[in-house]
Amino acid sequence: MDDYAKKWRILLAVSIGAMMVPLNASIINISLPNIAGFFGVSLSVVEWVLTGYFITFIGLVLFFARFGDFFGHERLFMIGLVGFMISSVLCSLSPSIGALILFRALQGIAGSMMLSVSMVLVEKSFPTRYLGKAFGIYYLAIGAGLAVGPAIGGVMNSFFGWRSIFLVNVPLGILALSMSYITFDRGESSEVKWDLPGTVLQFSYLFLIIFALNSVEQSDYPGTLGAGVLAVLLFALFIRTELKAESPMIELKFFKNKIFSAFNVSLHFNYICVYMLLFALPFYLQKVLHVGTGTSGLILTASPIVMMVMAPISGFISDRVGSRIPVFAGSLVCAAALLSMTSLTTTSTPLTIFCNLAVFGLGTALFLSPANKTLMSALPEENVGMASGVIATIRDMGMVFAVCYGGLLIHSAIPAQMMIPDQIFGTAAIALTEGIRRVMIFCAILSIVMALLSLTGMKNRKQTMMHYEDLALKKTVSLEKRVSGAVNHILGGNGR
Repeated sequence: MDDYAKKWRILLAVSIGAMMVPLNASIINISLPNIAGFFGVSLSVVEWVLTGYFITFIGLVLFFARFGDFFGHERLFMIGLVGFMISSVLCSLSPSIGALILFRALQGIAGSMMLSVSMVLVEKSFPTRYLGKAFGIYYLAIGAGLAVGPAIGGVMNSFFGWRSIFLVNVPLGILALSMSYITFDRGESSEVKWDLPGTVLQFSYLFLIIFALNSVEQSDYPGTLGAGVLAVLLFALFIRTELKAESPMIELKFFKNKIFSAFNVSLHFNYICVYMLLFALPFYLQKVLHVGTGTSGLILTASPIVMMVMAPISGFISDRVGSRIPVFAGSLVCAAALLSMTSLTTTSTPLTIFCNLAVFGLGTALFLSPANKTLMSALPEENVGMASGVIATIRDMGMVFAVCYGGLLIHSAIPAQMMIPDQIFGTAAIALTEGIRRVMIFCAILSIVMALLSLTGMKNRKQTMMHYEDLALKKTVSLEKRVSGAVNHILGGNGR
């Protein structure tokens, strides 16, 4: 297999595997009201079907990113694929809400194996001058997962029940695993340098943060205070541990790079906005507008479909004009769409929501590929493995907090008991709509902050562009050396 064809096959295999994670998130959002009704639990309980997955996913991304540097990125990716398929089958067989949350947590572990190394596999397969296009295609797959998830989830939930939605991962996983096994060069593994204290501390403080936010929803203020204080203490201990660790899970010196820090925060805010909409809108569509699960799923595809179409174009634009302009413009487009949705009422039409979500998808597509290109190019090449884990952790923490913040904002407007019926009317419908309006205002503010953060480092733009050019030159020289070595090896073999 020639090098040119191989790198595109690697990108395809990684993209299919990476697509399963957003697909797995968006496909279940549409079914949350049904799952809550099936097990007879409240919104604050069914949220753990999402947060249980995200806690293990995010809590272990940095660990697996570091682990993959020694064990092998390709090996870890394939093990994650197998684990994801097995845990998906277990989720579909869950006998209780507790079992479902547990199996979703196992899914999160498998997902963290895949996502922690996916960007590294893309980055090391392509020279810098093609990274924008490569990441555009990568986010095309991410957008496809988000796009088809609500529609597939709505249809399968309507005809076969919520258990069927998890089985979609199985054929996709088999396809990605087959391609990975054929294409990847697995190489040799080396001795793993563990950072177990850092891993345990990171997982613990993250869990406590989520627990504290969930306690607020249930008006358990003493529990919130206790969990919050302990989370802060453990976070401080985590920082201290990482500064002294011989082989830290995360190099805190990365955050001295202002561009790396600013764009990480922007990516975190964008994921909060994306997943807060996916979490909150199904309740509004089904309970207030009385739209069925199948139709609700189709409405939610508006944003991801536009993302899927525009992501490669955005990557192409960033390769031509740089990342800052599309990131800034995309953030403002997101803010405009969100502010438009603050006018939703109990009589709004599904078409209005569909159109606004399409505009939001355009803004997100303009933002994502250039932002990731900037992040993966902001640090030296030898740090890309750990940098990928840091980016994935901070970015995907947005998904966890999106569920928590969304639940808090909705519950600030409507008591939990008023949301129990499948359809609500009168004051209850008005109250839930007000909760959705608060969600939109919160997300619009975050999008405006994203636009401001994109201006970080403007004074040093010339130095930044020189840095990118140096990285591109180094990668080109490295590629030329590898090609030259391969040619000499082939010629030498033929000479024998």
